[in-house]
Formats: sequence, C-alpha cells, structure tokens
Amino acid sequence: MTVQKTRTICFECHSRCGVIITAENNRVLSIKGDKDHPHSRGYICPKARAIKEMIYHPERLRSPLIRTGTKKSRTFESASWDQALSIIAENLLNAKNQHGAESIVFGSGTTRGTAPYIGRFLSVLGSPNFMAPSNYSGGPIGMGAVMVSGFGMADPDYFHSKHILLWAHNPEASWAGLYMPDINAALKNGATLTVVDPRGTRLARKADHWLQIRPGTDTALALGFLHVIMENELYDKAFVEKWVTGFHRLKAHVAPFTPQKCEAITWIPAHQIEAAATAFARSGPAAIGLGMGGCSQANDAFDMVRALAIISAITGNLDIPGGNVNCSPPTRGRSCYGKEFNPYWNAAPEQAAKKLGVDRFPLMGLMPLPSPAETVWPAILEGTPYPVKAIGLFANNAMCAYANSPHVKTALTALDFLFTVDYFQTPTTALADVILPAAHWSERDDIEDLLMKNHVICQPKAVDPPDGCLDEKQILVDLAEKMGLKGYWKSVREILDYRLEPVGMTFETFKKAHIVSTPIAYRTFEKNNGFRTGSKKVELYSKGLEAMGIAPMPIFREPDESPVSRPDLKSDYPLILTTGGRILSYYHSSHRNIPSLRQNAPDPELQIHPDTAHTLGIADQQWVYIVSPRGRVKAKASFFSHIHPDVVQVPHGFWYGSADGWETLNINMITDNQPLCPVSGGVPIKAMMCRVEKQ
Repeated sequence: MTVQKTRTICFECHSRCGVIITAENNRVLSIKGDKDHPHSRGYICPKARAIKEMIYHPERLRSPLIRTGTKKSRTFESASWDQALSIIAENLLNAKNQHGAESIVFGSGTTRGTAPYIGRFLSVLGSPNFMAPSNYSGGPIGMGAVMVSGFGMADPDYFHSKHILLWAHNPEASWAGLYMPDINAALKNGATLTVVDPRGTRLARKADHWLQIRPGTDTALALGFLHVIMENELYDKAFVEKWVTGFHRLKAHVAPFTPQKCEAITWIPAHQIEAAATAFARSGPAAIGLGMGGCSQANDAFDMVRALAIISAITGNLDIPGGNVNCSPPTRGRSCYGKEFNPYWNAAPEQAAKKLGVDRFPLMGLMPLPSPAETVWPAILEGTPYPVKAIGLFANNAMCAYANSPHVKTALTALDFLFTVDYFQTPTTALADVILPAAHWSERDDIEDLLMKNHVICQPKAVDPPDGCLDEKQILVDLAEKMGLKGYWKSVREILDYRLEPVGMTFETFKKAHIVSTPIAYRTFEKNNGFRTGSKKVELYSKGLEAMGIAPMPIFREPDESPVSRPDLKSDYPLILTTGGRILSYYHSSHRNIPSLRQNAPDPELQIHPDTAHTLGIADQQWVYIVSPRGRVKAKASFFSHIHPDVVQVPHGFWYGSADGWETLNINMITDNQPLCPVSGGVPIKAMMCRVEKQ
C-alpha cells in the first residue's frame, strides 16, 4: 500500500486553486486546499471537493467513440485510439487538400489550459483559426484596456487597495479562490467597496455603494463617473498633465453625462452615482475588478472597458500598488496565450490574412485573440469569407455555451467533419463523428500561468488516467504524427520543457520548485519612458482608432433589444432578461452530472422580484416559461427581492438530466448572437427582452 501526496492546482475553473491530493495505489482518496498557494491560500470550492465523483463517474468516457449512424441517431461504437486518430487525420488532411488549411478550425472552452498546444498544432498545420469564447469573456476587456494604455486590466491588486470597485463582477461565485482571499483581506483592513450589478449579490448588499444598474447601460454609467471626476477635478492632476492625451476632448465628450442624465438611462439615483464616483476618486489606491462576462457580453463592450480603463488612469490608479497593475508571467512569450503559440502571428502573411474575424474586427489582427465563434458559423453555413469544413473541439460544449443554440446546432450539423475531446458525453459530443476521452487534470502533468499574475505554477499529476483516456497534449502529439506534420513536439515532456525554457528549468526540476515568481513592477511607464501606445501616453482620445474608422472616445450604445430601443416589443416582452449569473458549484455548462454539485443547484432558477411574480400569479419554486422573441425555455421561479421588478435573471449552462435538456433548459436557446459589439465582437446576452409565463 503506497500513499502519496501531490501538491498541484485544481483546473475545475479559472481560479486554479492550490490543492493537495492524497492517493493510494493510483486511486484518489482525498483533496484539501494548499495553504501555501499564493492566491487561494487553502480555499477550495465544491467543484474541487467533488473530483473523486468526476474521476470515477460511471458516465465518464473511457474509450474513443466513432459514429455509426446519422447525427440525429446519436449512435456510436468503441474504437481503438489508432482507428479514431486515423479517421480524424484522414478527414483533416482531406479538408486541407481540398479547401486549404484555413478550412480547419480547432476550438477550446475556457479551462483545461490547452490553448498553447492547440495553437502550435494549428501553426504547423497552416490554419490561423483557433476558436475560443474570448469575446464572451476577457477579449473585449483586453482589447479595450490595451487601446487606452497599452496593457490590460486583468490584474487588480485588491490586497493593497483602499477602495475596490467591482463592475459587473461577482467573484464569490466566479473567481472565489483567485480573488476573494485578497478582497476579504482588504475589506478587513478597512477598504471600502462599490459594486455595480443589477442584482443584489452578497457582495453588493454589503457594499458601501451598490449601484443597481439597468442591464446594458454600463457604458453610460462609466461616462457618468468620468463626468463627476472631471467636473469636480477629482483626477490626479500631475499624472494627467504628464501622462495623458486628449483630456479636454474627453471632458467635453462626457459633459452631457450628468448624474441626472445617467439616472434616466441607468435607473441609478443621481446622488448614488455622484457619491460612488467621488468615493472611488478620493479613496486611493483604488482597484477596478471587471467581470469577465459582465463587461464583455454587451454591444458596446469595447467602449465600456475603455471608459473604465480611463477612470483608473486619470485617478492615478494605473500601475500602482493597490490599483490595476500589469503582471507578466515568468514564461513570457511561452505563456498560455503567448505570442509563440498564436497561429495567427506564426502564419505566413497570406494565411494570417484569412483568420476568421480580422476582416470584421480589425483589432483582432493586432492582439492575440481567438476567432469568435460568431465568425465561424457563417463560414460553415454560407462559405463566408470561405468555407470551414472540419472542426475539433476541446472541452467545448458549444451547443450550450454559445448564444443562439439553434444556430450553433445548425452550423455544427452542417460540417463535413467534427471531432470532440471531453470527459463526458454532452449535447455537443452527440453531434461529433469521433469522440476522444481526455485525462482529468489530476491525471496529467501541466503548468499554469494564465491569470496567475507574476507566477507560473506546477500541476503534476496525482494518479494515472484510466486505460483508454489520454492527456490532450498527447492526443495532439499523436495526431500530428499520424498526419505527418513537421514541427510539432514529439512528447508531452518536450512540450512542458519547451514552455519552461524562459525560466531555465525542465519540468522535472520545476516539480521540485512548484512555483516560480518574478517581482511585480510598478509605475513601469516611468521606467519605459511612456506607455505602450502610439503617443506613449494614456490615450483618452485615440487618433489611431479614429484612423481605423472607430470612435476615438468611448460611446454609449443603448442595447439593441431594450424597452428604449424596441418600444414595439414592450407589450409582448415587458421584462428585461439578463443571463449568466454564475453558480459556484458549476463551471459554465460542466459538472451538471456530478451528484454532490447537482444537489446544490439541480434546476435553472429564474430570479424574479416577488412583486412581479405576484402580479403574474406565479408562486415561488413554480416552473415557468421564459419567452423571448426567439423562443422559450423552462426554469423554476425563485423569489429574489434584490432585483429590480422589471428585471429577471437566468443562469446559463443547464442541460443535463432532462430529455433534450439543451433545448428545454438551456437559456441560450432564446439568446441571440447578433448584433455584436462592432469592435470587439462582444455578444449582448446580458440585456434582452422577455416575458414570464406559467406552465
């Protein structure tokens, strides 16, 4: 009997909490939090505590499957790895030879850390098309912030902050291990808190300022903050004078966005707007935490983030302790989304120009962002701008994860070839021609640096995978060999050693060190003689964007489907629907089949104000229909007094446990994937119109 303890990190969500796994005879016995992890400091959530249920689940895929019938029949048979990879290789090579490498798209979900390995595979294949939900989560944030100051807003220094502004961000449910220890420490040390959220989350209800915003009007509120700060001279005058360009133009631009005008747009009382903006400007150092989905899923996401980045900059909170800092992982260009692994930047110019999305969203040609799914579906269905014939999806339940699920299904069904890599069958794997079973994160070696600030952290495996399951890295190594691709790695160890070269370690050495960190640098703009922008300053007015036909200053766009923009819909759809509120037990559409997690949240719940429910004759916990102009789905009504009577909220990702649950329970059946944010491709699924009906 051999008992082994492995210090590693959990990959069940992006928080990447530190854990210690105890195993005996290649079987996991227990998991607990790692108190020495720099972020989570011993915390783990229900997902981590449930990994034994995941690993040993009776529904886990343990053999490659190949389709034996039509996509409608959903019938598969077991196959050997050699047979499955041969089928994939043959179909990918046929697509490349007949339609060009660009006709092949690989996509991933938002976890499992596969982006660098997929990116290198696509590079040697010759396709620039890596698809990921970045335009739903993080892409618009990076894009907007970079165009203001040259670096992103992803690393708020909550621990040293004296005022924390959480904008469309509920880290207790979405990033508990990564952010909450620092937030709680700051609040304990006297920091004040502002929360912008249409729902009264626990953090919102305990905040010094809770701004209960009308969904979809965040940019107007941000411009209102700028109005208050500029008109009352609450900005950092020395910083603005030396490091900012376009100040007076922006001041004139935001002059109409008085607190009174913003109240009419956002439903937030004017005095609350003024008080919150003043508190942020006067309480430095202050950090802004942007919700990855909340700030990206809007038709003006790019401008929302630009406005928030400007707020941080002109109040002197950019690149300082306690503000919004810019961390670089020790792995540099070989980090998760590093330049070395980007298939667009590593493609020949004629192939790079074919990247899906760069024609519609030209800034995607300047930043390492994946192609939005909404640019892939037209290529499949219409051949626009050219045909896409084959797709490989890694941990990506596209049928539930992306907006307008019926459209997604139509596109995936129309493909010549689809293969998927996952732990379990999902509505998306059911459409595949080949399904490959992946090793769990506890069963594979990897490294992690995405959103780990200035750290790169080791993730050694605790146990071996079951026979029949493979590490996704090994799958790509074997597939590259099967296809005869030159330039891909020959082994998993070679991959990991390559990624660690910038820190001067092999993976074997790194396992002993566990973590490598670099010092966080502050006020780097002083050392670098300016910011990484064309003017070397923070650009409140961007001449570069103006030359590209993009608004040089942030502009507010009313949601395309709202009582204001579509009064013709109001009688039939009187309520505002916002979607995607996170549930700690789940990560997007995953974990729905795990018994202990499912017990915590078995059904999709419609958060509705009790007064609204009573008007409609709806009881608490009664099943209802949510109806939008695109269709209807089911949910349980859940009375929630901390939401506006004209607003309802439904979480995403439900599908498991009900016949055709992806159609009846999945909120993305009734969301739309058009029109997008014209600059970033952000998908406006936080503000729509609906009605609620009794079943």
